[in-house]
Amino acid sequence: MKPVEGENIHLTLKFLGNVSTPRLAEVQSSLKQLTFPSFSAEIKGAGAFPNLKHMNVIWVGVNEGWSQVEQIYEQVEKLLYTLGFKRENRPFSPHITIARVRSIRKRDEIANFLQHLSDESFGTITVDKVQLKQSILSSSGPKYSTLLEIPSQPR
Repeated sequence: MKPVEGENIHLTLKFLGNVSTPRLAEVQSSLKQLTFPSFSAEIKGAGAFPNLKHMNVIWVGVNEGWSQVEQIYEQVEKLLYTLGFKRENRPFSPHITIARVRSIRKRDEIANFLQHLSDESFGTITVDKVQLKQSILSSSGPKYSTLLEIPSQPR
């Protein structure tokens, strides 16, 4: 497995792919309309995508705060749909990728370990901003930069 570097850990609301510079300005302008109060989110449970038998990604989930994350996701979907981005057809599953699986060695051990973490709480975080990130892939892994930050609003 290759762990995700600490500075790259994030929860993806929507992956946009390659976006042209003029279109990026539209995305930034649209996302500035996001409104949400700050809230606490509990990081709880672990698993793998697509599943424990065929692991590509190891993740931790969101428990408390899930509905607030989903509300932000829905706003993002609506705002970007008006710009012509397709809606996601899979159900929203808020998660944080913590590792990528490089080989199938010890898969059963990893799956067993993850099953024991399915109800484990890893603590809480305060969600007080949403960021639009640019990802540039390199041989040493992705490099992220923040293009826009939308802070939470007081209740």
